[in-house]
Amino acid sequence: MPSPRMLYAPSGADPISTIYVDGTEEGFRSLSHWPGNSTPPTLKRDLSTGIALAWAALDARERTRVLGDFEHVANNHYDTDGALSLFAVLRPEEALPRADLMQRAAATGDFGTWNGPDALAVELTVMALPGHPQSPVGHAESDSSDTRREAAYRWCMEHLDEVLDAPYRWQALWRERHEQVVDDIQRVDAGEGLSVERFPDEDLAVVHSERELTRLGLHQAAGDLYRVLLMRQEEAGTRYRFFYRDESWFELPEREVLPRRALDEAAEHLERLEGPHTPPTCWWSTGLRMPVGQLGFSDPTLAGDGFSEDPHLGSFALSSQPREAVLDVLRAALRGN
Repeated sequence: MPSPRMLYAPSGADPISTIYVDGTEEGFRSLSHWPGNSTPPTLKRDLSTGIALAWAALDARERTRVLGDFEHVANNHYDTDGALSLFAVLRPEEALPRADLMQRAAATGDFGTWNGPDALAVELTVMALPGHPQSPVGHAESDSSDTRREAAYRWCMEHLDEVLDAPYRWQALWRERHEQVVDDIQRVDAGEGLSVERFPDEDLAVVHSERELTRLGLHQAAGDLYRVLLMRQEEAGTRYRFFYRDESWFELPEREVLPRRALDEAAEHLERLEGPHTPPTCWWSTGLRMPVGQLGFSDPTLAGDGFSEDPHLGSFALSSQPREAVLDVLRAALRGN
């Protein structure tokens, strides 16, 4: 099989000659943990990077047997798991010796979990490439976001071995953010400014935080629980924001995570309990299609997509509902009652 070429967000790609890595597209073969993937069962892993590395570890004949021949490797979005997956498929000999850091960096980005400062450095480097003014990828001000992302992917295919071997080389792109996350993880591990209640039967962590947390800090506080209610009690009321963590949107063959349940009825129930408040503030739910499903009390536009974002609980409204009332409604919804 000739060396395949990379395609970013291709239109009119041929399913016969193209596989999707990390993302998915109907009718295409894939090496992906996204919902609806067609990854061969023997290669399935929690991360697309792990899937691509499993394929790369096969000998040439076995690679063809499990996936077939292909000329193009495509992706339809830009992130670290995608970049590392593409690297594993396009440069397997360079990827395999670096597999540990690749998987830790992919988990840092896709799952928002703490996997060491070097993994965070790789994640921040890759994500800074399309838009940072000091990015080593050349940009014109008129370039579209897709043009920038494709250029960043092409840079990654040439230089990811250097990034993995020297994760701190490009720290001018992200030093402040790296320091912020490392400090937050240390404070979470010390129990500074927060406490956690665990409800394993509902896979729920209730994180009481007196301060703002990073995405990685929140997940570190939740530990091995994948449903998280973040709350902050103040004199005039309590701020609430619930998350289905990123992991539970993906296919996870290497762990067991309870399925997500719709929270629309829970939001309606809490809205009835809330009493007088000023629109557009309300109890809302984002539904289940987004990678980070949410429920909260605020202007609904503050939900965003939740993916790779810090929780920003301080921007949410103060609810009159006590912890016990919100927790009762939420736990019942998570149990399907």
